[in-house]
Amino acid sequence: MANLPSYPFETLDFGATLEVAPGIHWLRMPMPFPLDHINLWLLEDGDSWTLVDTGYNTEEVRGLWRALYSNFLGGRSITRLFVTHFHPDHMSLAGWFVDELGADLWMSHAEWLQAHVNQGDGVTSDLERRVAFYRKHGLSDDAIAGYRAARPDFTDVIMPIPDTFRRIGQGDEITIAGRLWRVITGGGHSPEHVSLWCEDANVLISGDQVLPRITSHVSVFYYEPDGDPLRQFLASFDRFRHLPDDVLVLPSHNLPFHGLHDRLDAITAHHHDRLEVCHEACAEPRTAVELISTIFSRKLDAIQTTFAFGETLAHTNYLVGDGRLAREQAADGGIRFIKA
Repeated sequence: MANLPSYPFETLDFGATLEVAPGIHWLRMPMPFPLDHINLWLLEDGDSWTLVDTGYNTEEVRGLWRALYSNFLGGRSITRLFVTHFHPDHMSLAGWFVDELGADLWMSHAEWLQAHVNQGDGVTSDLERRVAFYRKHGLSDDAIAGYRAARPDFTDVIMPIPDTFRRIGQGDEITIAGRLWRVITGGGHSPEHVSLWCEDANVLISGDQVLPRITSHVSVFYYEPDGDPLRQFLASFDRFRHLPDDVLVLPSHNLPFHGLHDRLDAITAHHHDRLEVCHEACAEPRTAVELISTIFSRKLDAIQTTFAFGETLAHTNYLVGDGRLAREQAADGGIRFIKA
């Protein structure tokens, strides 16, 4: 059994900062969801600062940032903004930092493109196609109505996305305050998620790719119905295996921790356990919606149900890719999974 992570620091108040390694500061910001916070990272960079991720765009968060500019930042501006991936808790204030505060945006190409696609009127914004996808896999009309009523409109949350950016990708080396940081990219949770590793400081800013207490959301979406994001997610762990056992991991949620390798093993084991449960449940044909309860035992609200649906499909598609499940389409267009 893998060891539990160890946590060298206590939880911070929102808007407070803590230096967790020389020149590397932890900042915690609120979010209006059950997962009520995000961790951001401020890196001292000579006479300026580098920031990793922005926080969620609310007036409360912007107010906390204004207070930080007036006090903690000590008159030094944030000149570089690294965004780990396009999700709104990480990127929705990027336009504000670039246009109003003068930062340069650094992120991977796929994440920048996905952010622009999501904010426009393109395929990812087509609610009716999304609903049709849910219905094809067994989601009831009542559940769909609940989803329509509860879903947030992230296009109202995200600031206009900058038109230009600095591209970073796997293996790139970036100097911040005289120390070398290496880019590690991963997939599954998002297209080209960026983590940052500094050997000199023995610190990994892991973003959402490695979390200490929860597992990152890994989902199949209607515009890539046969996608295999769980395989991409687990395969990306190999890019972290060379890091030392005692690296300090700075995740986007929960607490900074030690125990990276044990945590990678635990997340992998968790998903393989869920794969086996899902496989055994398909002795008879099952829809993805019918399989949700085999993977998630807790009660789910309308939004959580659609998240769980996408994660369930990530497991069934993995098993289809392994040849252990077959995907069947009924005469009514509905899709079910059965042991191959």
